[in-house]
Amino acid sequence: MPKRELIGKETEATTVTINPESNKAFAKVVGELDPLYHDEAAARAAGYANVLAPPTYPIAFMAESMNPELFFELELNLPSIVHGEQEFLYFQPIVTGVELTMKGRIADMWEKTGRSGTLDFVVMEAEASDQQGKPVYTSRITLISKRASE
Repeated sequence: MPKRELIGKETEATTVTINPESNKAFAKVVGELDPLYHDEAAARAAGYANVLAPPTYPIAFMAESMNPELFFELELNLPSIVHGEQEFLYFQPIVTGVELTMKGRIADMWEKTGRSGTLDFVVMEAEASDQQGKPVYTSRITLISKRASE
């Protein structure tokens, strides 16, 4: 069972620079064909400082915002973990070349018991800000783990 006292626990801040080549490769893989995600001139003509990152691009560096030790402190049944939900709340677009500061935290957890046993739900949240300290996005992921038999 996850330790409920971990709700609210935060990670140390980390930084990531949005890499243009990685961003373009990600955009291509997810089928994003809009020139704003590939072409610097098109992005600048549309009023952006640089090429945009696709809306789900933070998944590419999500792990960098969460301390692995904090993740293991949750004591989830690792082989059973599934990705239940992911959401992003944007305050400004992500553009390539920008450095983001991220901080993660355990936002919530609960359990549900059914015929096949108990499922543990853990919500992890990450907030990213730009170099001026202005918020860029908040990401929330819900992980589901089937509790190991005791």
